[in-house]
Amino acid sequence: MIELIAVAILGIFVGIAAGLLPVLPVFTGPLILYYFVGDYYPLEYLLVFWMASYSGTQFFGSISTITTKIPGEESSAIYLQDIDYLTHDQKRNLLYDTALGSWLASTISLIFVWLVVKYLGVSYFPELLSLPVQLSVYTVAIILFFFIGSNWIATAMLILVGLCIGPKQNYALPATWYDIQQLFNGYTIYMVVLGTILFPSIFDKVDTLPHIEKFGKVRSQGYSLLTGLRSSLIGAIAGLIPGPSASVATAFAYKTAGESRYKRILNAETANNSAVITCAIPFFLMGVPINQNTLLMSNIMDVQSLNIIHAILEPGIFNLPVLDVVMGTSLIVMLIYFWLSTHLIDFYAGIVQKLHNRMRWVVAVLLIAMVGIDIQFAEINLLKYFVLLAGFTAFGFLLKRYGISAIPFLFALILADKIVWLGIQTIAIYF
Repeated sequence: MIELIAVAILGIFVGIAAGLLPVLPVFTGPLILYYFVGDYYPLEYLLVFWMASYSGTQFFGSISTITTKIPGEESSAIYLQDIDYLTHDQKRNLLYDTALGSWLASTISLIFVWLVVKYLGVSYFPELLSLPVQLSVYTVAIILFFFIGSNWIATAMLILVGLCIGPKQNYALPATWYDIQQLFNGYTIYMVVLGTILFPSIFDKVDTLPHIEKFGKVRSQGYSLLTGLRSSLIGAIAGLIPGPSASVATAFAYKTAGESRYKRILNAETANNSAVITCAIPFFLMGVPINQNTLLMSNIMDVQSLNIIHAILEPGIFNLPVLDVVMGTSLIVMLIYFWLSTHLIDFYAGIVQKLHNRMRWVVAVLLIAMVGIDIQFAEINLLKYFVLLAGFTAFGFLLKRYGISAIPFLFALILADKIVWLGIQTIAIYF
């Protein structure tokens, strides 16, 4: 019990930090977990930390955006231009209402995830693990990447590259495939994420921090429960879309909220928090990750030799199913987030103000330290490690230069064995 509470508190701390400081990615939680998977930790601990840290980035990302006009998470960028049109009192009210909307959306989504995984899982529908269903799900996920991406040719190439260097256990593949892999032999997932996503993001241009107003105690302007439920539903559905599900939810809720700038921002943030939770449904239900967070968690499950589909329903601490423990603890965490995000606004804004201009270099030092730890676990020499890291970093800057998401590449790289196995089985059975 004490350990579970400590894990939840640590997840809350990471979620707040990643939400307030834009330089920290929304998948900071899974990245931290990589350095604890060498030892055995109960599945519920891993998932509680993940849920707490991921949800926290969304709760506190809105605080960073509204108080400083610097997006705490990528999806907040859509309403930046609206903030200048709000009065100080409207911003105070908005800080409270977005926290209330985020809590409502998170609570509804957690209950929704619990119901779906509990009563639509493999215990009741073993067909979910059948070849046709698995093949259909992965095919739909890959197709959706093409619709979401701005360049379908680049998306196809990213998936192809990921499938070329990713497989490690499919010995039915031709020898030429593994000749190509020798060039990338020894890479780590952290190395890939660091090079393709983190370095290009951290060393991008940093916005100038404007004057930060004092907000004191925030209060509601009159929250509409019906509007909150509608935005939560939008987010719950959008959360099932592979790729930038939270951004899709935010954009749709924002654009359908009418002319009021206040309501646009409120609806966007509510839908956003719903989407970041329901994206776990495909992962828990069928083991299919659909965004950066679930992709990294999928790889952590593989490292831990855990089959998330079955393990999520097995007894954990207190002899309760892991799913029940994770969802119950997460509901409590969301209440804590609501209180924290409505009572300490000036304190958070002060942290952002003090750390913003130097945060890039603080994070750079932390990343260098994490690279040092990663090197200790890598199965290659120092020279090859840095050659591969430099290659992935150059690749990441190239993708960022042309505005191309790295998610399809990570999807194919991490799930290469599963995707290739499905392809081989399909050919053998149907052709």
